[in-house]
Amino acid sequence: MADRALYTAIDANLNRALEGMRVCEDVMRFYLRRDDYSGRLKALRHSVADAARLFPADLLLEGRDVAADVQKFIDLPGEKSRGSIGSLFKANLHRAMEAVRSLEEFGKLVCPDMNDNPFQRIRFSLYELEPEAMSALARQDKTARFSSALYAILDTAYIKMESLDDAAAKMIRGGATIIQLRMKSESREDVLTVARDIALLCREGKALFIVNDHVDVAMLAGADGVHLGLNDLRANEARKIVPPGMIIGITAYTREDPSRAAGEGADYIAVGPVYDTVYVSGSGSVTLRGSGVEVISRARDAVNVPVVAIGGITPEGAGAAVSAGADAVAVTSYLYKDGKIEENCRKILEAISSGSTAK
Repeated sequence: MADRALYTAIDANLNRALEGMRVCEDVMRFYLRRDDYSGRLKALRHSVADAARLFPADLLLEGRDVAADVQKFIDLPGEKSRGSIGSLFKANLHRAMEAVRSLEEFGKLVCPDMNDNPFQRIRFSLYELEPEAMSALARQDKTARFSSALYAILDTAYIKMESLDDAAAKMIRGGATIIQLRMKSESREDVLTVARDIALLCREGKALFIVNDHVDVAMLAGADGVHLGLNDLRANEARKIVPPGMIIGITAYTREDPSRAAGEGADYIAVGPVYDTVYVSGSGSVTLRGSGVEVISRARDAVNVPVVAIGGITPEGAGAAVSAGADAVAVTSYLYKDGKIEENCRKILEAISSGSTAK
């Protein structure tokens, strides 16, 4: 009877571990579309199944006693519902961790001569995966807001620094759900001062706030994200120092950049210039030729993260960019046309809506 009870516990925990890991795998595979994390979870799930061969299969089946398990339908209040996809993932991952620990301990009784306990390795692999996966889920809530969004760029190349707060407020009233602060010529101290003010405005207006270039400023200002370009840190390096919930955007310059950046952990990819545009920086202006909407469709086919169209976007081009696969459109110069920021934002959003309908 004692041996049967032992195998009852082992069988129950094998099922708990495999079931919990499968739920987590499905969250990563179908909800986040993160093949890297779902692949790791699948490999760990198969490792549990392989390790289960340590226990005689006939004894596991003999030990299975569902009818006698008086706790099988007893759920604590917190187990009856899940408040978010993140809480669902965490609950099932911890369920798997606890089950694997039980298997590790009960395995010592069944296989006392086992020098290398596979369940111990699996347990520590789950511990290692948890902060990475939870961080990705935290960022998903933000990247979900890129769908059919206006990504407004607040740029001192087009507006004076003392007017940035007012411009940001108009962008929010005009419907921009993402605002990026771009200050190429100002000191870091000035960028940080402005960033703190804009971060507050965005929180109050329920818009995402992104800082261009400066990872340190984004962190100190409490921004939602940072956008990195050609001469900045790569996404995988920036990820080592930013808070878990901070999103990282990358500008793609070549055909290979979108998939590379996504592979390195970028949460969204900006592609362009889609249309002819004038790039303005502290050192002057440069006219850039547009690549056409094909650059958007190529990026859309290459990555599972949001794609942001950038470069020469006007209402006439915004709809076509979204129809080609862009999740959001980033707009700079058009927003400042005739000093009608709020009105121009609305015109872009109307075009985005038309493009989304045409998909």
